[in-house]
Amino acid sequence: MKFPRRAIFFGRFQPFHKGHLYVAENILKEYEEIVFLVGMSTESHTERNPFTAGERIEMIRLAMKEAGFDLSRVITSALPTLEIHIASAHHAIYASPHSEAIFIGNPIVSQILREAGFNVIVPKPYKREIYNGTLIRSYMAEQNDKWRELVPKSVAEFLDSIKATERLKNITSPSERHILSEENSLD
Repeated sequence: MKFPRRAIFFGRFQPFHKGHLYVAENILKEYEEIVFLVGMSTESHTERNPFTAGERIEMIRLAMKEAGFDLSRVITSALPTLEIHIASAHHAIYASPHSEAIFIGNPIVSQILREAGFNVIVPKPYKREIYNGTLIRSYMAEQNDKWRELVPKSVAEFLDSIKATERLKNITSPSERHILSEENSLD
């Protein structure tokens, strides 16, 4: 059987931003289909991974549709949170349809995938100093609207609909302050 030319784009997509979109557009210039492999899918509502796998898949599909891509060329798959080792690399590949290459920016995971014999391509980051999840999440937690410029419009609208900035603010706020105050100290 002849498979379509397909590549995996492996990431956390916390949230999906314009840098991710840039990489995806370049992948689809070379390959017929793209598989977004959403990592850390079983972790959500944490500072580093605030969004669920389903929310991230929704962001990806909205952004790709907004950018004019035929969604029949877009496949999404989720990978549970795993320890970083060779067995996990094989598990990651088995969570996705057959693909010729894996695009991943994480240097440790890319090394493990290479050692396991996979064709790994590290994409050229697009304006990484501004298009990165850590910065976007910090803007959101601070209630700074700069984050809106860094994600596709459809992603910003989706994040508004799930009250993402409120979630990030709550996640990054010290949650035990109301319990451990000077007046309530056991000392």
